[in-house]
Amino acid sequence: MPRFADFDASSLRRTSSVEDGFPWRGQTVTLIRIDSKGIVTQATRITEKRATLAQAGPKDLVLAAWPGQWSQDVFLVDDLKAAREEIG
Repeated sequence: MPRFADFDASSLRRTSSVEDGFPWRGQTVTLIRIDSKGIVTQATRITEKRATLAQAGPKDLVLAAWPGQWSQDVFLVDDLKAAREEIG
């Protein structure tokens, strides 16, 4: 049984809601993955981002941090398939 059965990220914006698409390849974008066992990893380079998205499963929480104009914005990665396609 996973340590975290479910995550409530309802207060976060979703990556799929970003107009003109989310900048997955951006150097200032960091992905954070919390897997079902509670292990936390981060990815900043494109190869790390690809690996993170490839390893992410349906029980994992994947977040994307992207600097906004005045603060750091954190998004829920709500469509892993689309994210994988966009990052290549």
